[in-house]
Amino acid sequence: MDEVQSAPVDPAIIALCRARLAHQPVEGFLLGRGAKAAQIMFVGEAPGAHEIEEGKPFVGQAGQEMSAYLERLSLTREQVYITSAVRSRPYKDKEIVRSSGKKIFSRSNRTPTKAEVLAHAPLLDEEIRWVKPQIIAPMGNTALHRLIGNHETVTSMHGKLIEGPIQQAAQIDNLEAGYRFSEEIYKIFPLFHPAAVMYNRKLSRLIESDLDTLAGILSIKP
Repeated sequence: MDEVQSAPVDPAIIALCRARLAHQPVEGFLLGRGAKAAQIMFVGEAPGAHEIEEGKPFVGQAGQEMSAYLERLSLTREQVYITSAVRSRPYKDKEIVRSSGKKIFSRSNRTPTKAEVLAHAPLLDEEIRWVKPQIIAPMGNTALHRLIGNHETVTSMHGKLIEGPIQQAAQIDNLEAGYRFSEEIYKIFPLFHPAAVMYNRKLSRLIESDLDTLAGILSIKP
């Protein structure tokens, strides 16, 4: 069985990326986990409350759907690498006034901003270099846009194998430099985010079809 581990990212890079979001509405921090030299790397959006609490990617309800993805592919978490575009939980607080007049705050997940994704870009870059996956599967638009830019959506690209360069942080220590495209060519297979089916069950058959296509691709030896 493959060893589940996090990519050995330079602690200085981790500290820099975390510092960039120190004053943003985010909490916690979580590196990706999985096997080195995994055949496939799944990239999600950002950890949620359950992920930060347990210190593992994709747990809770979204984790159950992620497990269903892997089962459909006849894979285990020990055989893949699972990570995300942003490593801290982006949240929003909503003030709720109870009948007693007492005010409380309800904290929920939110989509990370483009600036937050860029702030953590060097972390994903380092993981990709370490894992060297045969296929990168961005799950959802945030992950897809992080890798190839904003010109496409998962709705238009899901279930299709595309090959080309990916976006990387142009300079680790300079956010204003933005992204540059890699010299290396990667295989990208966009998927709907596992949480998507929780809000739209009609996507189930579409997702299953995409996973079956991906399984066929993975069965072909490189």
